Amino acid sequence: MAKGTNILSTVRRRWMLEGIVFYVLLSLSVSLTLWILLGRWGYGAPLYGIGIFCLLSLAALLLFRGWKITLVDTARALDRWIPELEESSHLLLRPENDLGALEKLQAARIEGRLDKAQLPHPFRIRLIISIGLVVVAAAPWAIKSISPPDTHTASGLEKATPKKSLLPAIQTVRIRVTPPAYTGRPVRSQQDLNIQAEEGALINWEIQTNTAVDTLQIILSDSAQIQLQPAGPERTLWRWSTVAAHSGFYQLRLSKEFSDLYKMEVIRDEAPRIVIRTPKPYTIVDIGESRRVPLAAKVQDDYGVQDATVIATIATGSGEAVKFKEQVLPFRTVFTGNVPAYDLQQTLDLDALGVHPGDELYFYCKARDNHGAESRSDMYIISLPDTAKLMSLEGLTMGMNIKPELFRSQRQIIIETEQLLHGKDSISVQAFNDKSNDLGVDQKLLRLRYGKFLGEEAEEGGSEESFKKAGDSPADFGNAGKVLDAFTDKHDNAEDATYFEPAIKQQLKATLTEMWNAELRLRTFKPREALPYEYKALRLLKDLQQKSRAYVAKTGVKLTPLDPAKRLKGSLDGIGQPVIQSTRTQEPSPEDKLRMALSVLDRQDAFTSPAYGILQEAARQLGRQAADHPGEYLAGFQALKRILAGTKAPSDAHLAQQALRKLVPLPEANPSAPNAPPDTGLSQLYFNKVNKR
Repeated sequence: MAKGTNILSTVRRRWMLEGIVFYVLLSLSVSLTLWILLGRWGYGAPLYGIGIFCLLSLAALLLFRGWKITLVDTARALDRWIPELEESSHLLLRPENDLGALEKLQAARIEGRLDKAQLPHPFRIRLIISIGLVVVAAAPWAIKSISPPDTHTASGLEKATPKKSLLPAIQTVRIRVTPPAYTGRPVRSQQDLNIQAEEGALINWEIQTNTAVDTLQIILSDSAQIQLQPAGPERTLWRWSTVAAHSGFYQLRLSKEFSDLYKMEVIRDEAPRIVIRTPKPYTIVDIGESRRVPLAAKVQDDYGVQDATVIATIATGSGEAVKFKEQVLPFRTVFTGNVPAYDLQQTLDLDALGVHPGDELYFYCKARDNHGAESRSDMYIISLPDTAKLMSLEGLTMGMNIKPELFRSQRQIIIETEQLLHGKDSISVQAFNDKSNDLGVDQKLLRLRYGKFLGEEAEEGGSEESFKKAGDSPADFGNAGKVLDAFTDKHDNAEDATYFEPAIKQQLKATLTEMWNAELRLRTFKPREALPYEYKALRLLKDLQQKSRAYVAKTGVKLTPLDPAKRLKGSLDGIGQPVIQSTRTQEPSPEDKLRMALSVLDRQDAFTSPAYGILQEAARQLGRQAADHPGEYLAGFQALKRILAGTKAPSDAHLAQQALRKLVPLPEANPSAPNAPPDTGLSQLYFNKVNKR
């Protein structure tokens, strides 16, 4: 029996090992994919990939226990896959003393068959799949690692450009960038001559030469020449400092030798950015709604937010008697000055601020960063409708009036609702509910009357006469068309059955919605909850009333009187042909010169004198752009200078053209006929038939 037990143990260990390898390979394929994706966002260090692989492998081995196989599991699996074992493999795991005579004979038979049987490999297919996944996941990284630089792409062109080297007499260059204290960035040193510094940072150059030199200069953007001073009598150590204020490029000049051009990009300090999430830009607080308006804003800055406040202004009165009162509301957040983003919360308590019905609250958020730069958000408005003005009859007696009785009906519903709430304690519950339901019926009737303006139908069903009309003849039994004619209308839909403008129609729909909400609460005996919807419906109706008035001024036309003595003579004396005289040829525009430079660069032969002048003009324009945006135009400017100097590389023409195309504006789109639809056979046939007549 010991031999059979050893066989089962060997199979178990092999299956466990294959299961562990499967989960590790699966984790490797997933971690490779994630690592490649992180590399596109600047997190492609190998340490990130190793960390992801370890975490995924540990999680797979802990969560998925398919690799954890016992001897009993192994015996059951072999019984299921090998019929010759007659489902008796478990006998090999039991002690020999515990087996009966027949069980011992069966165990001996199974042991012999197990020794000769072809053992299965359940993880073989999984291993093949996992190896394929690893190969697929690693393919992009392998192709990127072994592929040669593409001279036709932008990245390949950058790699194909000549490598920048120092002048022969310069041994080392050390650059020290000291950012301003408010940025919180550490001091950094570099040997790369391409500099990227914060605005206001102190940049120190320390240049070591092999031998003593007479003069060493730094030329800024092909204009300013800075004479460096030696740090000692040996004249081998040169230092210079400047404050990063403008982007540009520079190069070193040692006697008559010039180095390559190097970038000096300045990172501008941006003002804080403010985003107000709530409330909306224009908010109306209707009757019954909470007068505590939540304010949620997000303030961001590139280095840190120093302070943020809310500036609120209350406008009281109307006409020429408007008064303004300004208040500063600080946020309850503690600003440290080194946190770049804050999620701010504030509650605008209109009662505490002194905002009364009819007043408006104007507010905006103002933020300041730790450098002192300030910014402010857009102006937001919170309005409280004046209930007294809504309930007044002002404007209902003016000339152009649309259904004034309907406006008074909505006002009457509000008055009766407030009276019902005021006398709630003096009447019974049943009387209160009946009165509330009656008000709901009045609100429904008013809603249906306004619904007619939108083409809506009454909610009542068909009458008994309609039923008789639909089925007055036995021959019409089952005639669906006649039944539909009796109970439906054949006019346009509600969207097209009115003569209102879309804005008026939309506000009418909003009014009906508020009426429906008020009716729902009145019918369910909740008049206090219905009151805000009634006021809002009245406010929308009064707005519609004001929009219905229009005034168009009458204007006259004054024409120059005609001279009768000069009419109908037919004389052309004194009328000459227009002559345009030009004393000089038209100078090409800067854009035309750039286009000419692009065409010159397309030719690979030697440049003529006019072509050389065109390229020089293009180099001047490109140099001005490279001084402002070195990261975008400096590579093309260097390539164009090498072309003019006669030391061009194979990819310099393409680099220069790529930079020049960014400066050439796109041509304006000319008017053109619209494209014909793909199927024009019917219209063409109709056109031909008409022409034959």
